[in-house]
Amino acid sequence: MRKRDWAFVAACVAGALLFGVWSFQMGIAFHRSQHGATDLSSSHRRSQDDASARSPARLEADDGDQQAGQPR
Repeated sequence: MRKRDWAFVAACVAGALLFGVWSFQMGIAFHRSQHGATDLSSSHRRSQDDASARSPARLEADDGDQQAGQPR
């Protein structure tokens, strides 16, 4: 193989690697957006504290908004 061929192979491998990393990061971001924060994160603890301070009517309204916004 000529030097130009090796350069083409290297460019293809680099592109595939970059696409794989990007795709993995997008998958992680999508997973987090669909399933929310983990129990260990401070943002989740903060949202639980806020939820306990809200009235039950407000919590029901939030649940309805979330269900209406999700695609089926």
